[in-house]
Amino acid sequence: MGLFDKFVQWRTNARIRSLEQQLATRPTPNLYLQLADAHKDAGNQSKAAQVLKLGAARFPTAPEIVRRQAEAEKYEREMEKKRLVDKIQSHPNPILYARLAELYKADDELTRTIDTCQRGIKAFPKYGGTYLVLGQIYAEKKQWLEAAGQLEKSVSLDKYNYLALKMLAQVYIELGRPADAAQKLEDILFFAPGDEAILDLLKKARTAVEALQPHPSPALTNAAASAPARPSTKAGPPPRAPSPSSRASAASSKGKDEMYARGLNEIRAIHGVTGVILVDQYGLVISSELDAELDEGLAGALITNVYRSASNNSVKLGIGQFEEGVIEAAQGNIHILQFEDMILSVFAKPDVKIGMLEQAIREFAMAVLQRR
Repeated sequence: MGLFDKFVQWRTNARIRSLEQQLATRPTPNLYLQLADAHKDAGNQSKAAQVLKLGAARFPTAPEIVRRQAEAEKYEREMEKKRLVDKIQSHPNPILYARLAELYKADDELTRTIDTCQRGIKAFPKYGGTYLVLGQIYAEKKQWLEAAGQLEKSVSLDKYNYLALKMLAQVYIELGRPADAAQKLEDILFFAPGDEAILDLLKKARTAVEALQPHPSPALTNAAASAPARPSTKAGPPPRAPSPSSRASAASSKGKDEMYARGLNEIRAIHGVTGVILVDQYGLVISSELDAELDEGLAGALITNVYRSASNNSVKLGIGQFEEGVIEAAQGNIHILQFEDMILSVFAKPDVKIGMLEQAIREFAMAVLQRR
């Protein structure tokens, strides 16, 4: 880099710092736009898009920042599509197909979405995420029977898939099957107790069940007033899968990816770490190293719901997408890191060496990103 280039870079960085300071004290739509342009001039398109997203969340009625934010997201999706297409050709796996289909769906390219889902299902028929995307397409087109078929396949492959269970319940209601809808909603409450949206849907489903009965029983009428924290029709948690690694096998046609397994083993070897789990954006387990008595599917569902809640609310608060955090409890902590389309969670005792653990987590994330 020449002297002139260094000077330009220094001036751009100084401009960025100045704009960030101004935003911290007096945020305006124009300052967000200027900061986004500064990052763009510095060659950091992703950072520019992030700034625009924050600005749009804080000033949702500012037309120019909303327009620019939409353009930035469109550009990032196009770049991501190209990356995924190349990756599928060289190192295909089911997560790539599902992610590519979602990007096509976001841009209303329904023909490409369906085609990508069908190719993904043909190549990896045991992965539930692709069935979920296809089910969403049919639901949006109000093709309820087709949607139910795809979502049922997704749920059969992952009984803790929040999105698939919720959408399947909504489709069942459209098909006039409120009792089946209530069952699926109760399944969600087993691993996401207190979810207000699900409780509201469950109440509506049970009301619909009563309306179909000539003489509703007093027990059912009373039950409609409040939902249980766990499924009322089950004596205990759903049965475990045949083996702890059965879900992870969905991540690739050859089973658990060696790099994931090796990386998780290295983190698990740190003194004080009691378990490690890696899930995709749907809550499906890619790889895990957990104690034998822990249900990895349930652990994946719980972590995904924690991440989903934190991520949704952090954006609403104007602080951006949730990336990492720590849940502290009396007998241990859960370290959560989101990167790409995956969530890594590490269960650790209170006396774990935090510095060593955080370094291992970041090294694992960097290794995965470099491989992708």
